[in-house]
Amino acid sequence: MRIEPKSQILITHDPTAVIEELQEHYTPAQLIIIERDEFKVEDAKEAMQRAYVASSQERFIVLSARKYNIYAQNAMLKILEEPPSNTHFILIVPSKSLLLPTILSRLPLMQLEEGASCEAVHFEEFDLEVLYNLIQKAKEFKKNEAMSVVRGMLEFALRKGYKLSQKELDYFGNAVKLLELNSNPANVFITAGLILLGHKKRGK
Repeated sequence: MRIEPKSQILITHDPTAVIEELQEHYTPAQLIIIERDEFKVEDAKEAMQRAYVASSQERFIVLSARKYNIYAQNAMLKILEEPPSNTHFILIVPSKSLLLPTILSRLPLMQLEEGASCEAVHFEEFDLEVLYNLIQKAKEFKKNEAMSVVRGMLEFALRKGYKLSQKELDYFGNAVKLLELNSNPANVFITAGLILLGHKKRGK
């Protein structure tokens, strides 16, 4: 793959390969790489401080995380919209559902793996923040994508051995039917997501 030299969001489950690709085409002086499990406010501050260091050559600030804190995302909004001269931001994330709509509106998005558009939500990191982001952008989901998310929630719960009640199992089955009938995905995500989070918190 050849990553275009511009600010953008890259959707991938293999951030290491993306970073290695960038390192092959750009010098160490051109790359500022911040890798985190969770990108937090202090990381946003570091990225902004490094961005404002004057540079005469083109450079890329690469932010790679499995999860982006909401407050950190809000802190980055202005600089993503108006970056310093010669500076490009590349955000690497496993799913666009982890990013706020305001972030998504500021940068072009590139999916590096086939099927990423179906939103393979990273359920291992699924929490209230991820659910909130999912609900916020529910209107963007096509019917089949929304159904895929709900099925993914159920598959994750079953794979983890969560003891879903018959009522909860029935809800997941009915949720897919509701989406097929054009129900509001946000409403379906709220209930299904809270069921999943409840079991995830208890670990059973």
